[in-house]
Amino acid sequence: MIGKFAVLAMAVAASVAALAFEEIPKESARALGVTRGKPFEYGLVFVNGKYIDPPYTVERWGTGIRINSIPVTGQVIDWSEFVKTQDPANVTKIMPDPVAEAPAPVQSYSQPSYQAQSDADALDDLFDDDPAPKKAAPPPRRVVAPKPRQAAPRYELNGKFVKNEASKALVKRINDQRTEIDGILRRGGFIFFGDSYSRVVGDARTAESMLAALPELMQREGNVNSFRGAVRANGMVYINEMLAAQIYGNKIDYRRLQERRQKLKQEREWLKLLNSAGGSLL
Repeated sequence: MIGKFAVLAMAVAASVAALAFEEIPKESARALGVTRGKPFEYGLVFVNGKYIDPPYTVERWGTGIRINSIPVTGQVIDWSEFVKTQDPANVTKIMPDPVAEAPAPVQSYSQPSYQAQSDADALDDLFDDDPAPKKAAPPPRRVVAPKPRQAAPRYELNGKFVKNEASKALVKRINDQRTEIDGILRRGGFIFFGDSYSRVVGDARTAESMLAALPELMQREGNVNSFRGAVRANGMVYINEMLAAQIYGNKIDYRRLQERRQKLKQEREWLKLLNSAGGSLL
């Protein structure tokens, strides 16, 4: 029988593997560089339900965003859009093969079974004084072949990337998103990043309320369904079913969340003491 801690260890290993988002092309980082903020100790970061310890360093890395070198987005703007800003003579457009869409399911009739039914009806009619009216054959069904679906083309750069006004404008859009994420966390908020849903964001007050209850729910609840119910009962309506399942899959993180809560409490008490003393302790 697998022990409780072995099960938790496997869950942690699975959750670490699940941290991967869409890969950010390395060539985009080489061409566009990195915009990196200074590390800080505020806020709470979760990636696919797994809690990440501070300090946090939020950076734009090529066409995506990372925190502590962990991707928390895929490509904010596809690398192909940057390639398209270059001299057309140095850009190769690659058209992929068409992909046929799966045909819609069609209700069909089986001719042999219909023929067998027709023969039985004919035999009954032979010995029946009042034969039943003939059953009409089902109308033929026409199956339309699916039209080929053309996937989006790819663009490859032949030669060195040259920064220009168009590429700088695209970089700014990614940097603006990096700044927004950095600001939310520096103000003490939380962000749940997920590769299959939009990120979930809360301010400092909501983060404090969540941290007051979430670790114990993760520790106490015996299955994911009871955890979902407990989360809703505690007013965490921003945690949907998918996110709740991810958090519960990383339930071993409850200890580090408790430690984080205790550290934040001590910091608040220390700041309160300093304020009450008028700064004379410094």
